[in-house]
Amino acid sequence: MSYKTIVLFLNDQRRVASQVDVATMIANQEGAHLIGLFVVPPVTVFGSSNYGAGMVKGYVAKIRQEGEQIKEAFETACRGRAFTIEWRLVEAGYRSVADVVIDHGRAADLVIAGQRDPEIDYSIIVDDPERLSLETGRPVLFVPYAGNFKTVGRRIMVAWNGRREASRAVFDALPLLKLADRVRILWINAEKDAAAGDLPTAEISTTLARHGVKCEAASTTARNMSVGEVLLSALADDSSDLLVMGAYGHSRLREFVLGGATRDVLSHMTVPVLMSH
Repeated sequence: MSYKTIVLFLNDQRRVASQVDVATMIANQEGAHLIGLFVVPPVTVFGSSNYGAGMVKGYVAKIRQEGEQIKEAFETACRGRAFTIEWRLVEAGYRSVADVVIDHGRAADLVIAGQRDPEIDYSIIVDDPERLSLETGRPVLFVPYAGNFKTVGRRIMVAWNGRREASRAVFDALPLLKLADRVRILWINAEKDAAAGDLPTAEISTTLARHGVKCEAASTTARNMSVGEVLLSALADDSSDLLVMGAYGHSRLREFVLGGATRDVLSHMTVPVLMSH
């Protein structure tokens, strides 16, 4: 398995550089076809007038212009690389931006998108990591809105709990795991889960080792922190450059009301995170 078709969703000039850097690193090592995707958001119009129509046309023209500038940055960054590229500018029409990205992502091996940025007012419209991770049916690699990433996938941490979402994420990430210098598989609160057995992560570590993955098995307990906080702390302590985890092991509503690891990581990630559901 390898990532031969990658969709990179771009929507803001300020974040293009870091997102393209991550995408080109992966596309280059996989010899992939990299698709740059820009979506013109839907426009809501209340009533009709020449003035209102003019405002809408001006808004759409501005967004399209930004799309062209992002296209230029994308093509410049990819020039001379050992992979092929494609550019898609798509009008959302009456659909949401997430609907369009999900449609394009379902025919890809991997989707790369940005973390929601609280400093950008319209980020809530164009960035929807919850829906992308839940509905695309493909692994989604989220790039933090802050920071530059010189390496991705050299030192990988895998959040493992023996559940379906974690299993899906691990095997979706196999192309990256096989190339990593080190993979640490971490089970948090294993003592509270009968499925963990006496040697948490031992079976998945053995399976991955048969693929040539350089595994380290580990477990820890979240005492005065949430599972998400423990994961984020472990990433920093380990100098990991990628986290692999299942998305929404509990219901999305429960995570929204009570909090959860997925929500914590999506809000506070400091390195790229590959999620599957």
